[in-house]
Amino acid sequence: MRWAIAVSIVLHMAALSLVFKAPRADVWAYPRSINVNLISSPPPLKGVQNPASSKAVVPEQKKVQKKVEKPPEETRMAELNPKKKPRREQPKPEPPPPKEETRREEKAESRSEGLPDGVELGSEFGSARLDAAGFDSPTYLNILFGKIRREWDNPFEGDESIKCVIFFVVGRDGHLLDSAIESPSGIEAYDQAALRAVLSTRPQPLPGQFELDELGIHLEFRYIPYE
Repeated sequence: MRWAIAVSIVLHMAALSLVFKAPRADVWAYPRSINVNLISSPPPLKGVQNPASSKAVVPEQKKVQKKVEKPPEETRMAELNPKKKPRREQPKPEPPPPKEETRREEKAESRSEGLPDGVELGSEFGSARLDAAGFDSPTYLNILFGKIRREWDNPFEGDESIKCVIFFVVGRDGHLLDSAIESPSGIEAYDQAALRAVLSTRPQPLPGQFELDELGIHLEFRYIPYE
């Protein structure tokens, strides 16, 4: 029994040595592995073109910035608005109306008919009339009216226009021979102030070329409220 076991062991050892010493050509080899990438999109259907594959891949080109000159503003506006009419020039503003003082002076001068040329009545007097047609000395009248104007103190400041006429007579030596309220305004204080302005004046003697011994003057005092 022991002999048989020993022989069996020897035979097995011999067989194993033959197996390990045999060539490796007959050794079984594993197949080569292949890497497969999974496609996220489904496979194209038959007869339908894949939109992703239809687009041609165009390489990105580097943008080149070109310097463009800015067109004039008027040209650009004309291109944007071809139907727009050309802009008209704004009319020049009219000069402001003359002041009330100037209008009153012009109106007073326009009513000084019958007086020598060059007589200035100012804004206080509406008109003047002489009883002597041959009196031709504007300088004398301007001095006389200027003195009366300095004595004039208007007590009325209402919203309506009023006027009164004072008649007075100047003698040859410059003294007042007569004075009166010829045409009242309806406001006694105004009329009395006008008469007082005449009486407070000291006229000069009449000019030598004037032949008469007295000169009658009808002087209108006028008040016009400011607008």
